[in-house]
Amino acid sequence: MYSNYKSRFTVKYLIVITPDGFVCKLSKGYGGRATDSFITNDCGLLSCIEPGDTVLADKGFPQIKSELLKRNALLVIPPFAFDPQFTNSEIDETYKIASVRIHVERAIQRIKLCNILKFIPITLLPHIDAIMHMCCVIANSKPPLIKNSEASN
Repeated sequence: MYSNYKSRFTVKYLIVITPDGFVCKLSKGYGGRATDSFITNDCGLLSCIEPGDTVLADKGFPQIKSELLKRNALLVIPPFAFDPQFTNSEIDETYKIASVRIHVERAIQRIKLCNILKFIPITLLPHIDAIMHMCCVIANSKPPLIKNSEASN
């Protein structure tokens, strides 16, 4: 989809990482206007969720909570502020989630470091999923983002 904001076509992906920071699932590409929840429901990720799994997501994914509950899985998202300020417990919860979320951002950053993703000519658009897949393979060839002892905490 063309983005007036970015003045170019944009593609969105759902990227799933393991607790130690490796990419373990990559959705197909979706037009930039597709919502996070639509992509999550459409790409088949939810069928991979097993009882007892914990899914960390950002605030764009609250609609998948009921589907995860059906699968006896837990959705962890940052709290929403219903009042002008967070309570102390909400602040603590936000810090805990952010301390893990930073590793997700680092994994995504590894993928973005592939310079080919900075600007892809329209002629390569039919190959964007294969390009993105190879960028994930390159990112996974690097050492783990999180040491085993840190990942188990």
